[in-house]
Amino acid sequence: MFGNLYILDWIFIIVFLAISMGVGLWFSKRASESVDSYFVSGRTLSWWLAGISIIATGFASDTPIWISSLIRRCGVHYAWQYWAPFIGAALAAVLFARLWRRLGVITDVEFIELRYSGNCASTLRFATACTQALLFCPLVISWVTKAMVVIASEVTGISREYSLVLTLGIVGLSIIISMSSGLWGVIYTDLLQFVLAIVGTSLLAFFAVREVGGLGAMVTKLGAMTDWPGHALNLVPSIGSEPTQMSVWNAIGYFGILWIIQAVQGGWGAQRLLACRNAKHATYAQLLAVILYFGVIAWPWILTGMCSVILLPTLGDGADNDVAYPRMIIMLMPVLLRGMVVAAMIAAFISTVITLFNWGSSYLINDVYRRFLVKNVSQRHYVNAARMMTVGIGLLGGIISMYAENVQQLLSISFVAMAGSMSVNLLLRWFWWRFNAAGDLAILITAYIVSPLMLFTTLFNGPAAMILRLPETVQFNSDPNLLGARMLLVMLISTAVGVIVSLMTKPTEEKKLEEFVMRVRPFHFFWMPVIKRIGCVYHEDESLGRTLVSWLILTISVGALIFGIGNLLFGSILYGIVFIIVFGITMYLTIRRINKDFENNSSIA
Repeated sequence: MFGNLYILDWIFIIVFLAISMGVGLWFSKRASESVDSYFVSGRTLSWWLAGISIIATGFASDTPIWISSLIRRCGVHYAWQYWAPFIGAALAAVLFARLWRRLGVITDVEFIELRYSGNCASTLRFATACTQALLFCPLVISWVTKAMVVIASEVTGISREYSLVLTLGIVGLSIIISMSSGLWGVIYTDLLQFVLAIVGTSLLAFFAVREVGGLGAMVTKLGAMTDWPGHALNLVPSIGSEPTQMSVWNAIGYFGILWIIQAVQGGWGAQRLLACRNAKHATYAQLLAVILYFGVIAWPWILTGMCSVILLPTLGDGADNDVAYPRMIIMLMPVLLRGMVVAAMIAAFISTVITLFNWGSSYLINDVYRRFLVKNVSQRHYVNAARMMTVGIGLLGGIISMYAENVQQLLSISFVAMAGSMSVNLLLRWFWWRFNAAGDLAILITAYIVSPLMLFTTLFNGPAAMILRLPETVQFNSDPNLLGARMLLVMLISTAVGVIVSLMTKPTEEKKLEEFVMRVRPFHFFWMPVIKRIGCVYHEDESLGRTLVSWLILTISVGALIFGIGNLLFGSILYGIVFIIVFGITMYLTIRRINKDFENNSSIA
């Protein structure tokens, strides 16, 4: 036995890493053919493969740790921090997935110069690509790396410093996979790692529930632990002023802001949709992702977190709740299966970071290097440049992870920055013809000025305390219960600036707007002045009313699945069956409506 792992466990992990490397090398030749092949797989992905890849990237090594930590601190109802964005993901499935595929671009940032005109549009494309690739991408890499360090330390029994070295070694392997294989290798590595991660985390949940005596015993024991805030096993979001409730402000942030970002489905999500065979495959890829990611895969993590409350009531040595999940692996899993679960966590980690490497380099190559710096050279030159940039993104993520305190801190920074720079303006790009590149750029600049000042200084503490009527002892810039308030404030400030600047500057050129409308065919309600100028019969491929109804049905469906599974697991069989029936009916209606959309509008297929 080496550390907390047996020789067979280490063999399993090493074999898994070797297979992952083999998958990456297998696709290296195909990925080298062109930029399209390297970044969007030649636009040949099937819906199920793209959907699984979206899920696998969202399911990183930090996710089970984060969820189990929330459960330990506050109860099952706090998992709505994870579930809340499904409202937006449902809208992505019935609308934005097909809009993205219809555009046919390589990155979502390329969209900017299809929507806007002039030098300001070019500047915005350059700035957005740089901030996404050099800030957000390394930020996400850093928090999943931080979580992987915790896992490595707990499961191997070595110090955090040596665990960081081990984790960075896995990051290096991930860089090689991403560099060699492009999106082809990322997708198929995602498939392999998704299967392993789901099986591994489900096995851990099974052993955890068995250890406490079964589901019934788990519910009974937790119900008797009145000192645990979640003893009532309430699935409904608990919103209030108590320490273990979601504050009103955070509810606004999670349910009122984050879903917008999820709905537009930019970034690596858009990359998967753009790589699909057609708009119908993109739609079903997003539908599969919203059902499985939000409705199903979190439950093994939740069960493990709940059982850890019973089996590990205290963690000792001032340890954070983040260590509970990896400690459950060592406590419960037998030889070989222990290695399998550890490999599953490594799989979740690799599937996320290789996506981030490929996604970040796609911005730097397609939207910076090829667009502005080096034009009209060979496809192989651009692919090789992308491979070099992958290394730089990985290094930035590693540096940030070394200085960050914990995963929650990085999440909070990311949420505030995204709320200011990517929430409302993303919708304005699609739905308000008068919104222009100057206003969009103003939002970006304002968000990146206001967010650091709000988070790392006390400049906003006084005004925010006066506006929100906060006690003098509350620190607006750091209080975790005011995360949603920070998100809302930076979003309102940046959006107001963007709208004012748009109205004070010239609109986008008429020809550019007309080309965009005819290519994307958005809701006519928001584009009437442009459509009238076109002078021909305009046919929108999706009507506003029908889309809103489809969105509502799918939202109900995923919500019913969450409550259905939860009630069945917690012993409320009748309620569980009712919710599952509601899920079945609404999912049938959703699929029927999607198929009808594509039957009636062959142009969107």
